[in-house]
Parts: sequence; structure tokens; C-alpha cells
Amino acid sequence: MLKYLLLFVVIVLAYAFIKTKARKLDKTSSNENYSTPAVEDMARCAHCGVHFPLNEGVRSGGLVFCSNEHRKKKDK
Repeated sequence: MLKYLLLFVVIVLAYAFIKTKARKLDKTSSNENYSTPAVEDMARCAHCGVHFPLNEGVRSGGLVFCSNEHRKKKDK
């Protein structure tokens, strides 16, 4: 009878250990899914005033434009 009781305790402890590890893995994976997005510098078009990511802009004469067409319009 003592053998079965000991086996039952070992099984319960193993189950508790596995559940604890699974919860920790689930927390770390869920934290990775909800990470904050990268922050980009924004710029304002010198012609129309639209805000856009700075790396997508067209620069000319110290000004930043949202497109090449707006850069050409400002030069006229």
C-alpha cells in the first residue's frame, strides 16, 4: 500500500512540475507577441503637410517632401 501512495505522490509532483514549466513558457511566449513596435522618426511634407516616416521622404534644399511630385511642385 505504501508503494502505491509513494507512486501517487511522485505522479502528482511530476504533474505540478510540468504545469509550472508550461505556464512559464506560455508567459514568455505571450510577452514576445505583445512587444512594442519600433519607433520611427516622422516628418511633415513641406508642400501638403502630411506626416510620414522620415525614411520614406524625399529631401531637397533642406526640406522634406512626401513624394517626388510634391518636391517638383515646390521647386516651381
